[in-house]
Parts: sequence; C-alpha cells; structure tokens
Amino acid sequence: MKKIGVISDVHGNSEALIAALAMLDAVKCDEILHLGDVVDIGPDSRGCLEILLSRKDVICLLGNHDRDFVLNQTEVRAKSHVPAQHKKQVFGTLTQQMRQAVKAFPLSVERICGGQKLFFCHYALKDQPFDWNVFPFMPLQTEPSAEAFDEIFRGTKADAVFFGHKHEPCEFRGRMLYVDVGSVGCHPSTFARAVIIEYDDAHWSYRRLQTPYDIEAVRSRMHNEIVEGDALYDFYFLRKHPNG
Repeated sequence: MKKIGVISDVHGNSEALIAALAMLDAVKCDEILHLGDVVDIGPDSRGCLEILLSRKDVICLLGNHDRDFVLNQTEVRAKSHVPAQHKKQVFGTLTQQMRQAVKAFPLSVERICGGQKLFFCHYALKDQPFDWNVFPFMPLQTEPSAEAFDEIFRGTKADAVFFGHKHEPCEFRGRMLYVDVGSVGCHPSTFARAVIIEYDDAHWSYRRLQTPYDIEAVRSRMHNEIVEGDALYDFYFLRKHPNG
C-alpha cells in the first residue's frame, strides 16, 4: 500500500508541524501534502517554511495567508481576525527567496488512488482562470453540510476532495466525499493532527492521526514574541470569540 500524508493550516506553529511530520514519517508516507496557510497567527512562520521547503517529499499548496505573503497584503480582510501589524511583523521575518518559493505553490493537485480521483486544495476554488489580483477561494462555509459543499465545489470533478481553511475537521458525503483535514495545530487540543491516505490500484481509504505536542511552548512564544499574540491565541487556539 502506498501512503499520502495530508496536513493543513500549520499557521506558524512549528511545534505542531514537527510533531505531525514525525508521526507521518513513522508510518512511512510516500509523500506529504500541506493544503495551504503555512504563515501567520503562530510564532514561527519562518521556521515552518524552512521545514516544509527543505523536504523533497512535501508539496505545499497555496492558501489565502500564503497568497497575502506573496502579495505583501497586510490589510485586515472581511471576517479576518489577523491584524495588519501582526502580518507586517510576520512578513518582515521572511525572505524574498521564501516569497518566490511560495509564489510557486500550486492551487491544487490531483492523485489517482484505488482507481478514483482525489482532489486536494486549500478550499473550494472560484471557476475562473487564476489571477494574482483576484481572490481565488469561495466564501467560507461557517455551517458545513453536504449541500453547501456540493454548491461551492460544483466546478470540481473528482471522487473525493481534501481541503482545510476552516481549521475544524469534518466529513460529508454529497456529490463527492468531502474531507476537511482540520488545522495541524491551530485549535485548542494538545495534539497535532493529520490525515493519512492508504491506497493501491484497486482500493483507497483514509484515517485521522494525532500526536501530542507542547502547546504551552507555543502559547508562551506567542505571548512573548508576537504582535497581538495573546489575542490571536485566544481566538484561533482557544476559540474564545469576542461576540460569543
């Protein structure tokens, strides 16, 4: 059986990334896909990029925060809780060489597993040619359902779609199988999360994996090193939302 490891939305959390990669290495993945958003929020965007870019077995897809880095866009987007001063700090730690590497990240990849097509992306893509000046992702579904995913993925032709973006894992069966792999470590749990796909020529399956990591070290670094670190930790890790 061949194996594909899938992670997403590491968001500067190198502690969780290192733990997740070690877990996937232990099960001997043939390749690892990161489904977008390497940078912002956590305390170590540079470290996460260095780790992922150094590995020949990892393919990184473009996420909305990665796109912001390429374009050096630091303004606060609608429904975003990442302040401009935080992005300016993060982007200031990254190099032009990293920007060029991220610019080469594809929006999606496909794999044939067990005779079926699996589609991987950060989130549902707008049905239009890619243009750096146009935001490429469909609006986030805050209440996921098979019907909602059928609608936003209507332009995707596959048997299953694996994606991230919302940070919260879920699965739905509609026109296709929809699998949100969830964020590696941008959540309240003390476990780094991943998905593994196992396949041969006739069959494929997937399962979720998790492994403990030092989330307190992340909280400490965000408090001590990151602009708005405490607020970002409360919102994105502890899910303490200001309005309830």
